[in-house]
Amino acid sequence: MSLESAQKFVSKMKEDKEFRSTVQQAADTVALNDYLRGQGFEFNQRELVGAMASCMAELDKMAQGCCQ
Repeated sequence: MSLESAQKFVSKMKEDKEFRSTVQQAADTVALNDYLRGQGFEFNQRELVGAMASCMAELDKMAQGCCQ
């Protein structure tokens, strides 16, 4: 498990519509975890929250620079 894996997952969710759709349609958490492991992602909830927070901070920086 790693923060790096969680960051790659967040990036793939942003960039890959088909992947995002598959993740969103998972029947339950067991099926989702199996799918993600099969795709090479290994992270825990804390690492995912950290990756999402980093993504949000990045979006904030982009938003601040866009309207000035």
